[in-house]
Amino acid sequence: MTNRYLLSACLLAGLAATPALADNSYQNTCSEIHFAYSGNNATLQAVCLQANGTPHATSLTLQGISNQNGKLVQGTGPATFQQSCGNIQILTDNGPNTTLSAICRTTSGNSIATALPLNNIANNNGNLVQQ
Repeated sequence: MTNRYLLSACLLAGLAATPALADNSYQNTCSEIHFAYSGNNATLQAVCLQANGTPHATSLTLQGISNQNGKLVQGTGPATFQQSCGNIQILTDNGPNTTLSAICRTTSGNSIATALPLNNIANNNGNLVQQ
């Protein structure tokens, strides 16, 4: 019986040490995931399943991402990176990782490849949300 309590305590400690909502869960129920423009806004677009299994086209406006001397940086406010970056892509793997990839201009005018992980994205009944 002591082993059962020890195992439960270890499992709870492991869960407590995991950052809340650090992963992206939407990849399990969404497809056709890609970057797109919606007017002047940079968006993540996908087709996600609703709770009843019906596919739904959805988008999430990317917020606070800027180009800081050729490097994608997460901040606050509207995203501005798309004004000085090209070859913008959303890269996903078979796990929970989503990465924004681009080639961005530096202050000296050169262009370099850069990437930024996108975290805490979920499918809420067919709609992409950032938690």
